[in-house]
Amino acid sequence: MKQLLTAVILLGTLHAQAWTIESKVQVGSKGEFSDTVTLFCRADENLCETVCGDKNACHKEQELCFNCLGTANPILRTVFTEVDRLYRNTLQAVPVLDAAKVFKNNHVFVAARSIYNFYSAIDSVEVQTRFQNLCPNPSAQPLLVLEKNLNNEPTRIKYVVCDGTGPYNQEMQVLEYSPRVESGASEIKLNQP
Repeated sequence: MKQLLTAVILLGTLHAQAWTIESKVQVGSKGEFSDTVTLFCRADENLCETVCGDKNACHKEQELCFNCLGTANPILRTVFTEVDRLYRNTLQAVPVLDAAKVFKNNHVFVAARSIYNFYSAIDSVEVQTRFQNLCPNPSAQPLLVLEKNLNNEPTRIKYVVCDGTGPYNQEMQVLEYSPRVESGASEIKLNQP
């Protein structure tokens, strides 16, 4: 019995995430926007070392998608206007090696407060609530992870980064397309989980 308990505890710690990602939008000295994400890792987590060779943190300036600085991109329109109605969190954690690939290339991290939000005020409570609705636990600043094409244009909504409990505990979880149609005061679910 003691061995079984030890195995269960060990499995739980092997799957626990020990990192956090922060997103920051800044305005440079010439008025240009800079959108960066920083990955911070706890001492016992190897994700930062896998991503950038540093044990503590990785800094990434996100490439801007100039075709997305407006209202033409349907993926970004969905992100800021109805992501929580069209997508649901599967609660399936993205493995650490896949999370490392996401951070390295072909993906963009989008916060509720984003330079790509042309649909509402930059500090919109509605957008923040939409992002938070995708997380199973209260998360202060969830991030959506979008896949990009060769032109840096977002082409698919893939993951959400949500908070767990304690520091350095974020987890990247898979999102799936699962639209809910609202009809009057009630909601009709097209796809049941």
